[in-house]
Amino acid sequence: MATAVAEPLASGALSRRAHEHLFFWGMSVAIALVVFIGFARTYFLADYFHAKPFAAPIVHVHAAVFTSWILLLVIQTSLAGTGNVRIHRRLGLIGLGLAPAMVILGVLVAAEMLRRFAAVPGFDAPGIYAVALSEIAGFAVPVLFAFRLRRRSDYHKRLILVGTIAMMTAGFGRWPVHFLLHQPLPAMCCTFVLLAIVATYDFVSTRKIHRATLLGSAWVVAIELMSLPLSHTAAWHAFAAWSVS
Repeated sequence: MATAVAEPLASGALSRRAHEHLFFWGMSVAIALVVFIGFARTYFLADYFHAKPFAAPIVHVHAAVFTSWILLLVIQTSLAGTGNVRIHRRLGLIGLGLAPAMVILGVLVAAEMLRRFAAVPGFDAPGIYAVALSEIAGFAVPVLFAFRLRRRSDYHKRLILVGTIAMMTAGFGRWPVHFLLHQPLPAMCCTFVLLAIVATYDFVSTRKIHRATLLGSAWVVAIELMSLPLSHTAAWHAFAAWSVS
């Protein structure tokens, strides 16, 4: 009798684990699609759309590192789902190197974009600059804790996912859709929907929202929303002008 009871329990645990791996893999693919759609016209398929190329080399370096991070996320979730834990951990060392590079290059490219668009009429360059820096902060904090908690897989994978989602505001904000294109708040709302999906998955699968999801998402939402009123202050515009100079 005990064996008969144990077998369904074990089977149920394996099923939940398989569903969890599938969910995180699916989210990583969704993130990759958000990025590709957002940057297809201006970067990935720029030649096809006859887009004006970026002159600054730092933008291309940033794009290479950013794309590598997204591809690594898809690969890592795939490896975890197929049980290749050893390879997953070895590739994690690449992520450990990419993460600080993402932060540094993100700040540099945000400053480059500010200089590039500062004189463009009707374009709120200081506002976009504030949003961009908030995305970088939204990424940096969860990912930092993700690496510190890498031995606790439930925390690690959620914080990595939440941190990566934080940067999707830039992707959504470049979708060729009227209400999203260069519109920070609608783009943020789309990003927050992705966070809500993670929280919903936690609640449906475990009847509670995981602490990593809750705290990480709260940080991302707070820091990105704070960037909007901040970007309209005189102090921020003075800081942006100083950054350009």
